Amino acid sequence: MPVDPAARRTMIAALVPDAEPLVGPFRAELDPTARRGLGAHLTLVRPFVAPGRVAAGTVAALRDAVAAVPAFPCTFAALRWFGEKVLWLAPEPVAAFREIAGRIRAAFPELPAEDRELVPHLTVGLRRAASASALRAAEAALAPRLPLTVRVDRVALMVRTETWDVAAEVPLGVSPSGPPGLGSPGSP
Repeated sequence: MPVDPAARRTMIAALVPDAEPLVGPFRAELDPTARRGLGAHLTLVRPFVAPGRVAAGTVAALRDAVAAVPAFPCTFAALRWFGEKVLWLAPEPVAAFREIAGRIRAAFPELPAEDRELVPHLTVGLRRAASASALRAAEAALAPRLPLTVRVDRVALMVRTETWDVAAEVPLGVSPSGPPGLGSPGSP
């Protein structure tokens, strides 16, 4: 499954389409990645495999890496800031996102090492793309609408050309061989 030869980079993200009604209008104004086609998401591993090296085996290894992690509910109950530069929604449980990222990194040891601890977050807006007052207004408008609970049941291999596109989606909690296991979308 080769990707577009014009691809610049890849990443693994947990897409959160159920958060779009809440954050989509704000992200459209305040986050340039939304204008490049990347919906509400939490970045888990970036950079991932170089675009020219993505193949069917890459997706199979990604599937194997997350097969033991069951789908889970995620609640966004608070807004936070990285300094004065990034407004974001804080997910709970944080540990589940770190586990997924850790499993992926273990399955792909050639990936560059992280230079800091993963802070799972859903970006609402960036200071480089919007005024401080616009970000504060978004914070004030979103805060009373929380908490938001969604189900995280897959990760996506995202590829960046001019836009961010889904190259593959891999479900959580699905055994790489055989019938769905405990925690898979079809199990009790």
